[in-house]
Amino acid sequence: MTDSEFYTRGKLLISGAYGVLDGATAFALPTKLGQKFRFKAEQSPNIECQAFDHTGKTWFEAEFDIQSLEPTKTNSEEIANTFSKLLKAARSLNPSFNYPFSMSSTLEFDRQWGLGSSSTLIAALAKFALVNAYDLLDLGYKGSGYDIACATAEGPILYHRRNKKVSKNPIEWRPTFGDELHLVYLNQKMSSKEAIAHYRKAQSSADFLNELSRLSLALSAEISDIDRFEDLIYKQENLLSSRLEIPTISDELFNDRPEGVFASLGAWGGDFALFTRKKNIPYLQDKGYSTILKLKELCIY
Repeated sequence: MTDSEFYTRGKLLISGAYGVLDGATAFALPTKLGQKFRFKAEQSPNIECQAFDHTGKTWFEAEFDIQSLEPTKTNSEEIANTFSKLLKAARSLNPSFNYPFSMSSTLEFDRQWGLGSSSTLIAALAKFALVNAYDLLDLGYKGSGYDIACATAEGPILYHRRNKKVSKNPIEWRPTFGDELHLVYLNQKMSSKEAIAHYRKAQSSADFLNELSRLSLALSAEISDIDRFEDLIYKQENLLSSRLEIPTISDELFNDRPEGVFASLGAWGGDFALFTRKKNIPYLQDKGYSTILKLKELCIY
């Protein structure tokens, strides 16, 4: 085993939320911020892990038995058990992955932002363990895998997955109205597991998945008119609202907005929302939202 370093990116799902789990096409952007990983060979009999947040503070550390891959000591049983599951999954995919090592990681973004602290880990661990990242995801976390695709992407992608077949297509996306596209952090982190469980309470129709895919393709196309972009976002929000039986955030949180549209990104109810029009910035600040970014400030496109 040789020492290895990997860098994997965070993600934002612009369109295709929820339906991407069932094969709908999604439009996603990798973020400029990601997570750095360093794996080193160790003489000790165990696997050691230490994770630092974006401020340099240790937020997770653990030691795992090399044989059982169970945690022997940790500052978070929940996270350690999840990481143990990933280690076991990696070994099941590659039985030669049976040697001691240490792993250190450093996040470049706030963990509460929901940009992919887990997906960046899965992508990096898969590289180190010499296994397929999507197979590792299936055994460890479940999910569509669009975030795994973003982890190694260098620009916008169209993504869909049917069963085991993954399609990840890099695209050009340079909206002329990029200065009018912004993100606002909603001051709460959403549980993807809970959001998916809610979505799974009903079965998605072919019509729903086809329309969601159509909107992803339209939104990812070269659109020169922001009014057209807003119309597509509005249609997607209403489509998802009807399917999930949840109000759109435009109706629930921002129904008194001065102009433009707001859209939930990824799991509805938390993390980041996309909004159009710069004039909404002072409106959001008056409402107490302090984390407001240009889309192109955070994402690669």
